[in-house]
Amino acid sequence: MKIVYMLLIIAGCVLACSTIISNDYLKVAVVLATLCTGLFGMMKSIGSSSEENTDGENE
Repeated sequence: MKIVYMLLIIAGCVLACSTIISNDYLKVAVVLATLCTGLFGMMKSIGSSSEENTDGENE
């Protein structure tokens, strides 16, 4: 699942630098949405993997 979030972050960077979306305000909204979703997913997946490791160490 981390790969999907990494691809979202890369897609957000590509959209920010490209001229696919001509309207600047729409571009900012789309880029912020993709970057925030990607970063949130990465933080969530990293946090859940560290919780699994600490649970295994306590047993």
